[in-house]
Amino acid sequence: MKVGEILKEIREKHSRMRQEDVAKALGLSTKAYANIENDVTDITLKRLQEVTEVLGVTPEYVLSYQDRSTYTNVFNNYDGNQGTINMYQGCSSDQIKNLEEQVDKSKRDANRLQARVQTRNN
Repeated sequence: MKVGEILKEIREKHSRMRQEDVAKALGLSTKAYANIENDVTDITLKRLQEVTEVLGVTPEYVLSYQDRSTYTNVFNNYDGNQGTINMYQGCSSDQIKNLEEQVDKSKRDANRLQARVQTRNN
C-alpha cells in the first residue's frame, strides 16, 4: 500500500474522521488533502508528521502499517485455565479460515507430541 492509501484507511477505520476534518486541522483545502490520500501529491516527512498527529498515530505506525491485523493472546492463570484468544481485524474470511486451520493443526501436533512424551515416560 502507498502512504496515501494507508492514511485514508487509518482515517476511515481508526480515527473515523472525514477528509474535511483532517484538511481543516491541517489548514488545507479538502481537495489538497484528498490529493495526499490519493497519492496525487507527494507527502513530505513534515506533512506526514502533521497528518499523523491529527489522526492520533505516529509516522512510524503509518510507515509500518499493514492492512490486516491479527492479535493473539495466550493466557494461563493460576486456576489451570489456559488457552488462546484470537482476534482478527481486517482479515478476509479466507485468511481467517486459513489461520484457524493453522491453529487447529498446531493443537493436533501439540497433542500428538504430548502423547509421545507420556508414552516414553510410562
